Amino acid sequence: MKTQAVRGLVIGLAAAVVLAYLGALGTQDAPFVQRLAYWGAVILPGSLLGLAITTLVRSWGGLLRHRWLEAGLVALLISIPHSFVVIVVSALFFGIGMITPMVVLQFWLAVLMIALVLAAINYLASTDQAQDSMPMATAAPAGPESGPPLPAPAAPSAAACDAIPALLAEKLPHRLRAGRLLAIEAEDHYLRVHTDLGSDLVLMRMADACALLEGSNGARVHRSWWIARSAIRTVRQQSGRMELDLADGLVAPVSRAMQPVLRREGWL
Repeated sequence: MKTQAVRGLVIGLAAAVVLAYLGALGTQDAPFVQRLAYWGAVILPGSLLGLAITTLVRSWGGLLRHRWLEAGLVALLISIPHSFVVIVVSALFFGIGMITPMVVLQFWLAVLMIALVLAAINYLASTDQAQDSMPMATAAPAGPESGPPLPAPAAPSAAACDAIPALLAEKLPHRLRAGRLLAIEAEDHYLRVHTDLGSDLVLMRMADACALLEGSNGARVHRSWWIARSAIRTVRQQSGRMELDLADGLVAPVSRAMQPVLRREGWL
């Protein structure tokens, strides 16, 4: 969250400098210092408002799988209250005469346009949060691939799955912290932590979560999945594709490069 806030403020400050330099939206006749002060007073409060609204929208989670729709919603929600902030700042710096519904509409459209651009830049800047790549072993030819699901090797019950690391557990609701970890699934720039008590989303990179789980009885079997070994119920393989049926009805894919690794380590 701290990194996200700093990034948002830096992007906002850079945008204020660019807009002041260009004399955007009719400010070109004012001295540069006045333009810079004006755009700073306009953009930076919007950045703080954007951080709060982004946090609320992501906590809601309704558009996690549609990140650009989420960015558009964030920009729209920012533009409505921020338009009135911009009107006040504009009146203080330049004077705007009588405030009519048409004036409000014009300001709102301008604010919405800038909010869409800044929201897009912020979302592009945050794509690395869950898009880091995993170290992959050299792929080896897979074995025979046919037949019904194969029974998984003898494994402890779901209750014996790995405990959730403290730094990961503190990001989860209290109702899940005492649970046992089954799997972690990447969803855009979030991770869905699956436990035997339920699941929830946390804001964390997959690489950071895997670092917390180093030494535990589990593995990152796919770019988007880490699983606890004891959560495996059956193994399905067909035409080079492998999937693991896990506890609680979860299904995790296994990358081609990880298949020989899991075989060599006795998982399969």
